[in-house]
Amino acid sequence: MITFTKLADCNHQHFAQSLFEEAFPEEERPPFSRIRQRDAGKFHFLVAENGDEPIGILSYWSFPELIYIEHFAIAEELRNQGLGKAVFLNFLSQQTEQVVLEVEKPVNEAAEHRIEFYASMGLFQNPQPYVQPSYHGDNRTVDMIIMSKYELDDDEFAEVAATLYSEVYGVSFQK
Repeated sequence: MITFTKLADCNHQHFAQSLFEEAFPEEERPPFSRIRQRDAGKFHFLVAENGDEPIGILSYWSFPELIYIEHFAIAEELRNQGLGKAVFLNFLSQQTEQVVLEVEKPVNEAAEHRIEFYASMGLFQNPQPYVQPSYHGDNRTVDMIIMSKYELDDDEFAEVAATLYSEVYGVSFQK
């Protein structure tokens, strides 16, 4: 049975940090040391477990009427066994609000696979251009796509982007 445990309450913190740092390039993640400094009312870092074994991580922000999944990964040796889909659908089924996440543009096979993975669970690929600001206060931005549980019109997209920019990245959103 798949369960979620808060990072602070689990015995798999080394697993969580290692997977976080291995699964995401530096420009697509904050330093792990900053994770604990985030607003615990809005930011949540969960370790997905199958029984007592850690299998993945999922970090997200909760805002009024919006859940933003910032990072999701399954341990490399456990991928392609259906666990990622089971973990993600378990989390998604618990959310009544709009759920959004950023994915890399389909510039390579891995990025195409990620988009297909989320689309297979019903997420929409929104057509509006989106650039992920830097986590490091420099110019390392990343062209991304916003995928969402419910399709976003232009005004909703701008609201989502403005929320992510200000709350997650600490910068202003310019349309």
